[in-house]
Amino acid sequence: MSKTIKVENHIYDHLERIRTKGQTFSQVIEDLLTLRGSLFNMINVLEGQLKYNEWKAKRLQELEALERR
Repeated sequence: MSKTIKVENHIYDHLERIRTKGQTFSQVIEDLLTLRGSLFNMINVLEGQLKYNEWKAKRLQELEALERR
């Protein structure tokens, strides 16, 4: 089943530029949404890694302080 949507001209132009030969606008939008989801997943992984690195650095400082006592 298909639906009709309205997009502004500049959005249509962007979609037209990134569309490959034989690709439908639905496929372009689906690809963009898939990429968006992948990017959000990657950001979550990177944020988790940063938080872990911060925790690890703090923990190492705490352990070093305990060893100096």
